[in-house]
Amino acid sequence: MMEGNAIAPADALIHLLRSSLRTDGSQPFAQVVLYTSFGVVRGRIGYAFAQVLKEEQISNTNPFHAVIELDDAMIEHYSNHLPKASFNRLYVRLNDVQGFALI
Repeated sequence: MMEGNAIAPADALIHLLRSSLRTDGSQPFAQVVLYTSFGVVRGRIGYAFAQVLKEEQISNTNPFHAVIELDDAMIEHYSNHLPKASFNRLYVRLNDVQGFALI
């Protein structure tokens, strides 16, 4: 792929999440792993975020374009002062996403 036509990791992530959701909005994968500028984030996409992704297929709008909502999230920070942190709900800016995996 030519460099000028490269898809940003966040755009690829949103496209993959949207296309992988089941018709009822459930997720066929256990977790999303995000490689960000501050650490590795693991969690499940939030229900509201999944519903917006599902609706976006029809309306082509998404109020969450700037962030991804994760439930039961855990961060493994790159810095030593805070090696791990857990959150019931976490919002990550999509422009911080440098890579991802679905497990």
